[in-house]
Amino acid sequence: MLKNTLFLKIIIIFTLPALGILYFSSVLVLEKVELTKEIDDTYDNLTYLKSVEKLISNFEEERDLSVKYFLLRNEFPQLEKQQNETTKSYNNLINIVKNLNLESKFNQFKIDIKKIDDFRNKIDNFSISIDEVFEGYNAINRVLLNSLSLMKPIKFAIEFNTDLSNVVDFLNFKEASYIEKSIIKIYLEEKKLDDKLYDIFLRNYSIQEINKDSFYNVHSLSSLQNFNIKFNEDYLNKIFILRNNIKNKIEKNSDFKFEDWEYISNENIDYLSNIYNNLIYSIEKTAMKYEDDIIVERNKSLIFLFVCFSTLISLLFVLRNIIFNEQKSFYKVQKHKEIYELLNQANKFLLKTFDKKRLYSNICELLLENENLQFCFIYDLSDKEIIANEGKLKDKIITQMDKYHDKTKDNIISKTIKWETNIIINNFKEKNISVFYENADELNINSMATFPIKKFNQIVGTLVIYSNELNFFDQEVEILFDKLVNDVTHCLEKIEYEEIRVKQEDELRLSSYAFESSEPMIITNNAGEIIKVNQAFCTTMGYAREEILGKNPRIFKSGHQNSKFGDELWNSLRIQGFWSGEVYNRKANDEIIPLRSTITAIKDKDGKITHFLGQYIDIGEQKDKEKVLEYQATHDNLTGLPNRLLLLDRIEHAITKVVRHKIVGGLIFIDLDNFKEVNDTLGHDIGDALLIMVAKKIAEVIRDEDTIARIGGDEFIVLIDNIGNNKIDAKTNITNLAEKIKNVLNGITHIEGHINVSTPSIGITLFSDSSVSVKDIIKQADTAMYVAKKQGKNAIEFFD
Repeated sequence: MLKNTLFLKIIIIFTLPALGILYFSSVLVLEKVELTKEIDDTYDNLTYLKSVEKLISNFEEERDLSVKYFLLRNEFPQLEKQQNETTKSYNNLINIVKNLNLESKFNQFKIDIKKIDDFRNKIDNFSISIDEVFEGYNAINRVLLNSLSLMKPIKFAIEFNTDLSNVVDFLNFKEASYIEKSIIKIYLEEKKLDDKLYDIFLRNYSIQEINKDSFYNVHSLSSLQNFNIKFNEDYLNKIFILRNNIKNKIEKNSDFKFEDWEYISNENIDYLSNIYNNLIYSIEKTAMKYEDDIIVERNKSLIFLFVCFSTLISLLFVLRNIIFNEQKSFYKVQKHKEIYELLNQANKFLLKTFDKKRLYSNICELLLENENLQFCFIYDLSDKEIIANEGKLKDKIITQMDKYHDKTKDNIISKTIKWETNIIINNFKEKNISVFYENADELNINSMATFPIKKFNQIVGTLVIYSNELNFFDQEVEILFDKLVNDVTHCLEKIEYEEIRVKQEDELRLSSYAFESSEPMIITNNAGEIIKVNQAFCTTMGYAREEILGKNPRIFKSGHQNSKFGDELWNSLRIQGFWSGEVYNRKANDEIIPLRSTITAIKDKDGKITHFLGQYIDIGEQKDKEKVLEYQATHDNLTGLPNRLLLLDRIEHAITKVVRHKIVGGLIFIDLDNFKEVNDTLGHDIGDALLIMVAKKIAEVIRDEDTIARIGGDEFIVLIDNIGNNKIDAKTNITNLAEKIKNVLNGITHIEGHINVSTPSIGITLFSDSSVSVKDIIKQADTAMYVAKKQGKNAIEFFD
């Protein structure tokens, strides 16, 4: 770009030292910024530590209350309250993990709250041993303590990292103290420990001592005094005695009572919590001091960077005027060269393009390869469409598209179409002439131009180009774009010629092949005589072509439709010019076939009917499928009985019948006792076999006109729409029928070689008017059935 090498050397001599200093100061600032980010990591670690400690403390308290619940063996509301508090802490920890973006790492330590709920249920039901209670809660807290390893160390905050590690040791010590507290409670209550609890106690004691030593070894004497770490002497003396008794398996505890231990151990736990709070307070102070130091260092670095940057800017300002004039002439030549190269590329694909949309799209994509062109689009006047690269700019243009084709509107595209000339705007911000005017700075648009696109001397579109340079569209550039538009015009005319040629060829080809398609078709003259028929129609109807030609389509009439149907068909043809619907025609072998038919009247230029075109589709298979689907929707798949949907419809009809004829109808609700036991012990195959056998047995004792339906897994309903002329007779008749059903079902003693343990519980209700709804009738019988079950099952009850 700069051919004067001496001039280039001068620029390098001036700028390289300043750039070196700027680079050094930038690296220094970036380092301090990274340290500032570590401050956030510091507080993230503290937040995570506090949340984990809170959850551990809740699990420790829940474990202690669970032990007490095991020992007392009665309702213990404090335990449920603590469980809710623990769950709340768990959810809080999960939210913190999400906020700190630790999900991926936390998965390996994640606790399944559903498993915890199952574990709690086992505790509530005493379905696990007390040592399993310990193992469960200990495992949960071990997972939480291990998850503290997720806290990444802070690179330059060594003191903070050390204090954080000490707190983790202390939490392990506190957890061990809580375990010891609960085990000693058991020892004081039971006077001894079983082997598993004894092993847990010994392991816990070792863990407790290791973590306590780690904590003491790291902290200096002054530091320990600052934290006021001094354990309760009375607690230490008594715990020493109790540990020896447990270690030696001495089954007595002197005069030391359960309540005394609970008081003194709770006091010790509170003391440990205070120590933890002091440790956290100390770490927070360390973090704040670290933050203050980092901010001071960062500010110093920023000041240094500002000084370096100001020096470089001053130097560049001096060099700017020198470089500007050299570049100006170079850019102009380069701009013309790049546009000319774009035109050469356009000419290559213009010769091969035979699709208008593809042509427009390629032009837009090609122009945007020039870095000086910010956006461009083509408005297709004939299709009322915007062609441009997808994005927000295109979407915004589309919102104004309805104004472009109207020449009376005041916008640059309408003016281009109206005046049929180029419009050049070399300073985009001078006047509001575009939808992008208000966002010109944001979109980096500084100039624009529009070029009308013609085809056969008619305006068919507009090419709109936006540039990020002021005065981009000089006279040479406008000439080059005019050449591009002329090339596009020639291509559009070529495309239209090709479309006309292809359309004519298609019409000839379609005319010859359309009729001989797979769709059955016939053509008649205006007198109704068949003059042409394709092979598909002959195959469908079973006739030879010679048997049909010259005949009237009445030869296919089946009698399925009456004369009114024919009158409506011809009226539709005369008035609307077409008819569409279903017909049932008779084939050559006298078989009736359903067809969907469309008959169209063909008219000449004077509107007179000359022919009729009939098109047909065989819908026989569709009709068969509709029947199958209707059956499946209203019947039970296993027994083939009507399902609830069909039963509800038949009850509606039964209510109408009893009201009309003043008779009494009845409903018998049958539920199989012990059916679940059959399924669970013998398997679902045997259960299904029983249901099929029950359906057959009930069908044997009811009348053909009665309805038996399966409405649930082991529930059947028998509907009798005429059980008597009055309620007395009806009750007697339906009771006899229910007894028959009960006896026949009790007669099923074996199912495929297995003993049948199922019996029927039967509920009965009567209805003689429409005052009770269908659902209420079923509900009455259902209620009576449940009364029968409460009577001891295998019984019959009426709804009163």
